[in-house]
Amino acid sequence: MINQKIGNQQNINIQDCQKGEINPDQQTSKNLVTNGFKLQDNLYPQMIKKICLIQAYCRMIIQKKKYKCMKAWAIKRGKVYEELIQTEVSYLADLKIVLEKVIKNVKEMKLLSDIEIQKAFSNISQIYDLNKAFLRELQKKLDIYHNNVCVGHIFLKYIPFFKMYFQYLQEFKIDQISILRSQYQEFDNFLNNLEEACVFKGGDLNSFLIKPVQRLPRYSLLITSVVKYTWKDHPDYQDLQKTLNQFASVTQQIDLLIGNILKNQALFELQYKFFNLINVQIVESTRQFILTESLYMINQGQEEQINLYLCTDLIVLTKMSEENQKYIKEGLITYSFLDLQSYYKNEQVPSLNFTLVAGEQQMMFICQDQEQKIKLQQEFDSLFANLKNNASQRSANCKKKTQIYSPIKVQIVSITRGQELLKSYAQYNIIVINQSQSYAIQTRHKVLLKLQKKLEIEFQQESKSETGSNILFQNWIKNRLNKEQNDGRKVIVQEFLETLLNSHLVKSRPEYFLRKLKLPQNFYIKHDMFQSNNNSLAQSKIE
Repeated sequence: MINQKIGNQQNINIQDCQKGEINPDQQTSKNLVTNGFKLQDNLYPQMIKKICLIQAYCRMIIQKKKYKCMKAWAIKRGKVYEELIQTEVSYLADLKIVLEKVIKNVKEMKLLSDIEIQKAFSNISQIYDLNKAFLRELQKKLDIYHNNVCVGHIFLKYIPFFKMYFQYLQEFKIDQISILRSQYQEFDNFLNNLEEACVFKGGDLNSFLIKPVQRLPRYSLLITSVVKYTWKDHPDYQDLQKTLNQFASVTQQIDLLIGNILKNQALFELQYKFFNLINVQIVESTRQFILTESLYMINQGQEEQINLYLCTDLIVLTKMSEENQKYIKEGLITYSFLDLQSYYKNEQVPSLNFTLVAGEQQMMFICQDQEQKIKLQQEFDSLFANLKNNASQRSANCKKKTQIYSPIKVQIVSITRGQELLKSYAQYNIIVINQSQSYAIQTRHKVLLKLQKKLEIEFQQESKSETGSNILFQNWIKNRLNKEQNDGRKVIVQEFLETLLNSHLVKSRPEYFLRKLKLPQNFYIKHDMFQSNNNSLAQSKIE
């Protein structure tokens, strides 16, 4: 019924439309629609204008942000170019010192033969000429810097010539100068005079000869930074990208060469930091540095974090000091040469422990994770296999007997005020630990200055040759102690006294130093007896 009524109403409406009869409600709706279209026609141009304004505003905001970003990038790119020029100027100045102050005089004074000069300095003069021309072109282009300046084509031009560095990397040996100095006294005296005159800016000749080794990787880093701050529609972007790709292929070729050099350098640094002090020579042509790892070790019944340095036939263990972060110090715990009798005892998974038996020592390590444990054990497996296969290494190692190294420790308990007549002074309350024995002593700035002066007089020759490498001869007590706060003073006095008491130089003539520190004159005799007993006990346990 409802559907039938709806149908009838629709028929009536159709008939009304055909007759032209429209009811008032329908007329109103028609007028509203008509008026709506007219209003829309009138407002359309205004709407279009507003839409265009909104779009323009959005584009402006986007462009403004892009401009700010490009401006910031341009400034950073300019800083990178500035660093490139500055480091290149400094690099060339250092090479010029080697050429004019060293090589030229060595030739004129005939301190070395031409063959030895070639071995020591390789093609450093050709590298200097190349980089001088390279710098000239860079300066010409960058003297008037603007945002669209292009230097990529200069790098592309010189990259093929940079391959002359390969010869230098192949011939460079970090111990070459040391060997020549030991063989030729006049050459050694000549370099000592240059070092005293600060020609090498507080370093030595080796610190200048390694600069070409470090230069090519530096270019790659600088170009990476330039590309990072160059937008894609910049006129130099394509050339810079090509430069970066070509440098990547070049650096791949030099990675192996540099890797060997840096490994040798690491061995020298170990000698320099830890072994010069105890008069042990670890730098040898047959020994190579392998790796360093941070892990844990059971030392005197306690777990402590250590650094492990592994070489082809040597293991070195050190520990960072727990002093204020401003005064971080790394000290030698122990070391041992590895031979055919060396091995490790493995603990089953999931244990992270393993024990290394080397010489007269058993060292229990706790790795940070299974991956580190597997890595170290694989390195030891490879190392032991190489020792077995190398007859010459075997005979050399059989002659080495490593005693357990137990350094003398110094603890600064407190700093108090002492009184002398009408004057007060800082008094250092100290405990000296010598194996199982400990000694409570007190000292002051005046006494430490006397010790420093006595060192320079007693060991005059050594103080000249080791000024840069040994804290004993750096005048820290005179130049720095009073300028530091208490935390800094504690660190300086502790390191100075530890270095002094462990020094092989002081052990050779200890009377004055022990007397001034109010330590017994048999201090070192007890230490050596304890070391000997400890070594015998360790050996009997192993057997």
